Amino acid sequence: MSKSFAFNQLPAIVCAVAIFAQSSVPGEKIPPFELFSHDKLIHVGIYFVFAFALLHALKHQNRFPYLAENALLSGMFFATLYAISDETHQLFTPNRASEIWDLNADLLGIALAALLFWKFPTKKL
Repeated sequence: MSKSFAFNQLPAIVCAVAIFAQSSVPGEKIPPFELFSHDKLIHVGIYFVFAFALLHALKHQNRFPYLAENALLSGMFFATLYAISDETHQLFTPNRASEIWDLNADLLGIALAALLFWKFPTKKL
């Protein structure tokens, strides 16, 4: 694995896998920590990190020049699709629910990451 891949693309992949894995946990298996009472803030934070990593990965990949040139819009698009698929996936997970407010929180995290990325573009590592 190249150093460039490890720093530029791998974080987005790890975030996507972690989100999918967490969404696959049945509802009764999720511990009732006080932190989980702030569910929407957790959604915003998780999707902020994921979207920022995805924007960085798209900007610094060479295989698809169009995606690199339009990393901001394409990254927001793909992150939004992933958020929708995540909420849809939870429909099929025991004792989990798909909520429009969760999706809205995900979209807020994506928008905040895009704003930060737009204001402070990342450099290739």
